[in-house]
Amino acid sequence: MPDTVTNELLYEVLKQVQADVALIKKTVTDHTRLLVRMREDDLRLESMQVETQLRLDRIETRLGLPEQ
Repeated sequence: MPDTVTNELLYEVLKQVQADVALIKKTVTDHTRLLVRMREDDLRLESMQVETQLRLDRIETRLGLPEQ
């Protein structure tokens, strides 16, 4: 088996590396989009929680209940 590295062999290896890097970039982009959507969902839930807490505070104030 010859131990020589030809330009053609090097080119084929580099093409495969380039394809692998492109796949990794796509995967990272997909994960980033997913994380953004998850964070948006978290923010929506936090907003709903704050609104609910504010309503509860107003109800307690109207009823004259002491804060705990």
